[in-house]
Amino acid sequence: MWSSLVISTFLFLIFFPVGLAPDPGSTTHGNDIYPPFWDQTDGDISEFPVQNNKIIIDPWKYMDRLRLYKILITESNKYFASFGENNTGNVFWALTLFYGRLFKTERLSEPPNSSRCAYESGVSSCISIHSGWGGINYYVIIMNFLAAIESEFLGHLPYEVELLSREEYRSHFCYSVEECRASYPQVMDEVNRLYKYLLSRKKVSSTRGIPQYDTDEDTAIFKMWAAHQAAIYVAIPKFSDVSFYSSETERDFTMDFLLTIEFMEAILYRPYFESSTELLVGFPHRLLTDQDRNVLTSNFSRQEKALLTAVKLIQKINKSTGGLFLAMWKKLMTSKFARAMARFFIKKLLLIPI
Repeated sequence: MWSSLVISTFLFLIFFPVGLAPDPGSTTHGNDIYPPFWDQTDGDISEFPVQNNKIIIDPWKYMDRLRLYKILITESNKYFASFGENNTGNVFWALTLFYGRLFKTERLSEPPNSSRCAYESGVSSCISIHSGWGGINYYVIIMNFLAAIESEFLGHLPYEVELLSREEYRSHFCYSVEECRASYPQVMDEVNRLYKYLLSRKKVSSTRGIPQYDTDEDTAIFKMWAAHQAAIYVAIPKFSDVSFYSSETERDFTMDFLLTIEFMEAILYRPYFESSTELLVGFPHRLLTDQDRNVLTSNFSRQEKALLTAVKLIQKINKSTGGLFLAMWKKLMTSKFARAMARFFIKKLLLIPI
């Protein structure tokens, strides 16, 4: 019965009339796809300064976090060479491009309406400790980076890594392998599973000089999304402490979007460069205000309106079923055929070209 409900609900979502206005134009164009200043970092840990025999990283600086993403992509590219040309099939692209999108849409700045830590501030821009999105993203990238160190995925580092902390909300965050493992051992274990899996892969061939590893696509994607969700579960309860800095509409959207991502994780949504870019075209180009609660203004594109409508509806349906919608969805998506069909229909729902 519940499986029938999930299927019928999903079909309803696909054909639900969202009342979209003509598209005034996409907010994402050509060179804007990459995170800002992507070409200004090499993705090498040697870019960070060394003081007192420690590699110093400030996770509250935009560029420092960006380097962490690029390091993970650079070090893992060889395992995903067969998933896409020119390293576009790396499973870390979804997390990386989303980070850039948060920065460009002012969701990492000092709220409300502050120029501090804003996109226009340039390369040295900070990430506000008062940004709910910034705090959630902190756990996504820092858990991944520290687990990559702990599992020795990054090899033997010449120095110990020191993450600079902020006094405000200090207890909300962990700043070292030891601290994160002590506070969140299950999350560290979950993220470690991804890196240990990759380290266990064997080189099986070489195409035009590019090594090909025996990485199973679904396994790698499943482990990446599982690690991501484990970090999100840690971050969400802390979000409420700083959420009052944002509008109620933006706070609701944050939770609705993260819930929708959990639905998409269950279908092993492809986190590659192209598919992630397509999804993020619908991510709203600015923070939502309470004036956006009932009527979206004309400066939102069709895809933005489609995404905002979809995530709100998914949250309402899941809440009305006491969370059973998500539980049954995950159960139903254990089928490879069901996942493939769901990926097809979700693209229709979010107005992504198929």
